[in-house]
Amino acid sequence: MTTGSIRPLIGRGEELAAVRRRFAALGDGPALVGIAGDPGLGTTRLLTEIAAWAARAGAHVRTTNPEALPQALSALPAPAAAPVVVIVDDVHRCDEAAREALTGLLETPRDGVLLVLGHRPRQCPPALLAALTAARPGLHAEHLDLAPLDRAGAEEFAGARLCARHRATLHQDSGGNPRLLALLTASCEGPGACPGDAPGTRPFAARAAAPLLAEVAALGPHVRLVAHAAAVLGEPAEPEALAEVAELDRAAVLTAVDELLAADVLRASAVPGHVEFRHPLLARLVHTAVPGGWRLGAHRRARTHHRAHGRPAVRRARHAEQACRPGDESGATELVPAAEEVLATAPATAGAWYTAAARLLPAASAHRARRRELLAAAAAAAVRSGRSDLARAALADREQLLDGHDRAAGAEDAAEPRALLAELAGDLPQAREIRRAALAGRAAAPAGADPHRAAVLWTALAATAGADHPAQAAAWAEEAVRAAAAHGADEALHAHALAARGSAHLAAGETSAALHDARAAARIADTLTDRALALRLGALDCLARLETELEQYGPAVRHFTRGIDTARATGQWPAATALAAGLAALLLRQGRFPQAAARAEEAVRCSELAGGQEPRALALCVRAQVALEVHTPETAVAVARAACVLAAADGAWWYRSRLVLAAAELAAGDALGSLETLAGAALADPLTAPLPAAERLALAETLCGARLAVGRSDAARIAAGQARELAARTGLAGLRVQALLLAAAVAESPAEALAPAEEALSAAAACGHAADEGWARVALARARTRLGEPEQADRHLTAAAYTATACSAARLGREVAAATAEAAVPAAPAEEAYMLSQREYEISQLVSQGCTNRQIARSLGVSHKTVETHLGRIFAKLEVSSRAEIANMIGRNTVVARPRARAKSLAGAS
Repeated sequence: MTTGSIRPLIGRGEELAAVRRRFAALGDGPALVGIAGDPGLGTTRLLTEIAAWAARAGAHVRTTNPEALPQALSALPAPAAAPVVVIVDDVHRCDEAAREALTGLLETPRDGVLLVLGHRPRQCPPALLAALTAARPGLHAEHLDLAPLDRAGAEEFAGARLCARHRATLHQDSGGNPRLLALLTASCEGPGACPGDAPGTRPFAARAAAPLLAEVAALGPHVRLVAHAAAVLGEPAEPEALAEVAELDRAAVLTAVDELLAADVLRASAVPGHVEFRHPLLARLVHTAVPGGWRLGAHRRARTHHRAHGRPAVRRARHAEQACRPGDESGATELVPAAEEVLATAPATAGAWYTAAARLLPAASAHRARRRELLAAAAAAAVRSGRSDLARAALADREQLLDGHDRAAGAEDAAEPRALLAELAGDLPQAREIRRAALAGRAAAPAGADPHRAAVLWTALAATAGADHPAQAAAWAEEAVRAAAAHGADEALHAHALAARGSAHLAAGETSAALHDARAAARIADTLTDRALALRLGALDCLARLETELEQYGPAVRHFTRGIDTARATGQWPAATALAAGLAALLLRQGRFPQAAARAEEAVRCSELAGGQEPRALALCVRAQVALEVHTPETAVAVARAACVLAAADGAWWYRSRLVLAAAELAAGDALGSLETLAGAALADPLTAPLPAAERLALAETLCGARLAVGRSDAARIAAGQARELAARTGLAGLRVQALLLAAAVAESPAEALAPAEEALSAAAACGHAADEGWARVALARARTRLGEPEQADRHLTAAAYTATACSAARLGREVAAATAEAAVPAAPAEEAYMLSQREYEISQLVSQGCTNRQIARSLGVSHKTVETHLGRIFAKLEVSSRAEIANMIGRNTVVARPRARAKSLAGAS
């Protein structure tokens, strides 16, 4: 690492290692290391690092440039005790004299000399490039091609200086090029201060932009003019378009293009006969540097050229947006079809074009309705791209165009973006009310009302109904399927409606009907293109979540992954958050914890761009679940509490965030806190809780574990029975595994625990729940230990330990270690055991956990005086005088309860 104002070198470890190897092998003969890198990849920075390292290694270092190369080579010291390292940057700029000097050194290399040459291969003359790369006797050569930094390297380069939106798009926008990374990093105002606009929509930082702009500024006037014209066109351009925009003749343009290609400012495009900037960010930077007046005229000329040659609306839209004045209806006519064309692939761009079209329409009252529609479309596109601020601004502008009559007639077009904004804020009741009001308003609408919009509203109602509105969800889902099938043109919407109906069926315990709808929706989705699904990513999310609940993991992973890829490629961050979180939850079920952790972190990053607090709550819930399995319980508690703060009381994640927090508190040893969290969220009955089926099982599991931990064995058995009922209601294997593990945990004797634990092990293996296999083995090991079968217990613990390591399951690993330690403690002979009543034993357990008398009284629902009375009897029976001695005897298993054996910890099965 370097010091001072020079950035630390990132991502070039392999190149430095190659130079060090050649340096160490100079005793075998002279060596050459050629380093080829495109502009901005950091060749000069790497050579600086090599020079510093070589000096520290004791070499004579000679750093030079092409202009001084002949003199530098002629003055090389004789390699006596120390080797010589010659470093030459920008070799592609060598003139004839420098080429001859360099070629001479290559043909007659000198012992003890390491030659390190940096060059740009695209700008290197062919003869010189051939001389650099030719094999030569007696010269050990190695040629390195610098690659762009990967995503991790780009994030390390930027550090913590970026806002969330720019951090998420940093690698994609820069291509991993360090010079472009520096430009983007310097142009961001940082977390909490940067508006997060796309690069190029506001001025770049002048200091970071200067080296890139200098490449164009060094060219001749006509060449710069053509570069400016290419930046205005902003796409692969043919010479004719460049000539018209630059107002030059074709011959002058061709000459300028040759110079721009030689300077590697422009490159040949994949479209024959067209050229483009070497990177889109360079094109946007040059565009911002073009003088404003000339740029405005250039956009008008570009628009005229495209219209004359019949170019599609998408190619004309950018120029219409830049060049047209308000009131120019022709500009709006070009922008609207262009926005519709890119809506699937670039909703942020579509939203900007809808907004521009509304601005360009004449202010006359005849255009008010059209402007309202365009602003509603702009709001919908902005919400999809995570720009809630822009969506609200568009809706506010639309409101200003409404009068009394229009407020009723024009509500439907803006219903969906308004509802989506309410969802992002966690206000599901408001979102439902907006949609229901829009549907109710259709009764008074003209007969020509849009049936597609009705199908969208019904489907959204069904998909967001939640488990707390089962009857309404079923009715809305049936109406959604009917409306979508009747419309027929939007197959993705039909798939979404089917998936929503399947979710309603599953919530009602109708698993077969849910599976039928899931398969029907999958058949439709799998025939659609990514472009068709990009307009309806909620369909993939709803379908994949249904498939996850139905334990159809293969199709669910496929649909989640396809949705994530499409969402990221099109910049739809709310959808990307939901899809990544859904995939993380699926991977958690399967026990694939490292993969789940990666997807959970992806969800967190996407949620920072999603434009609302509900996506953040969702992502943090999943991160907390991952932390519970692979990190410490304390970490899980902290993350879950952050999720609880963000989850709105009327949102989809309010109950789930409390459930995750309660599970984390239980794992952290705070059973009373866990029960209090669940009681505060009104989550005391798994059979009626407003949660999906899998979360209801998780609730039963947490209730069972917390109740066992505080000695409420009877209440724990009730929760285990409710889990059994829930699993039987759905008939799903994964839920049955959880119910069986709970049955083993609350069994009254080791022998009674064997059957459900064995069955859970077999079922977990059959449905691919690897971690649950480990938990089942821990339960079996504990039962075998207590039955006096140490060899079988050890076999199960060994297998469980392997599973914990393979899955990176830290929580399971901790439980395996605890069970192993328990097995190593010999059981006390029956005659040495002290016997207490059931209530006395429950109080002894709570004492051993450090609970105060007041906490014990609250936990057991008895008075403080009753606890004191029982404690007096316990002290007498156990012949002890302190609470610590009680805890010690409980820990050594020298105390038993009458008439039942003491309850087992759920930790072996949770």
